[in-house]
Amino acid sequence: DIAKRIEDGINQVQSSVAEYPEAITYLLEQYDKFEAEQLRLSDIISGFVNPDEADEMGPTATHIGSELGEDDLADEDSSDEEEEDEDEEGDGNDDDGDGGPDPEVAREKFAELRAQYEITRQSIRSNGRAHEETQAAIAQLADVFRQFRLMPKQFDRLVNNMREMMERVRVQERLILKMCVEQAKMPKKTFVSAFTNNECETAWFEYQKQAGKAWSAPLAAMEEEVLRSHRQN
Repeated sequence: DIAKRIEDGINQVQSSVAEYPEAITYLLEQYDKFEAEQLRLSDIISGFVNPDEADEMGPTATHIGSELGEDDLADEDSSDEEEEDEDEEGDGNDDDGDGGPDPEVAREKFAELRAQYEITRQSIRSNGRAHEETQAAIAQLADVFRQFRLMPKQFDRLVNNMREMMERVRVQERLILKMCVEQAKMPKKTFVSAFTNNECETAWFEYQKQAGKAWSAPLAAMEEEVLRSHRQN
């Protein structure tokens, strides 16, 4: 049904975000603001999904991204600040008292998310994204992340962060393509065959550099530039 399809779509988005843990940095920073009493927990999440029940639950309104534009998000931020000013006479950031997320449960969940986030980032740095251990770490990060019921504004921010990251990746891939094909004169068909599905690895470049082809020496000469773009990929 529609609710199930929406839920599946949200899970897919959150799994995609987990592929690039850097995108989760923003959410952890938001939680740090809550811990510093600069933000309400209910501005970040509405609660958590029991991992054993996640497949059976339909989405709530706070589960669904609102796809706000930058101006809308800025307006919403301003509205949140006004609401916070109005609530200053109340109970501060104690969301549990008014039916919001339980701060103690949130502390445990965010600690779990942060720990897996660090494990995943370290595996990416050490092994690359395509490595078996990294893929297992990413899958575990996705499982943890899917338990979070994000507020629409936070969901939109994460999606926007993901889009920005993907655009930066595309820029670096175009630079690598230009260096290999236009400057080193590697046939484009050869480059596409070597690079596709190996975007996170450098073995394809090492092979082509040592292949004894007309483009091998030029590739070796620009190795530093290619690998610099690759590290930013």
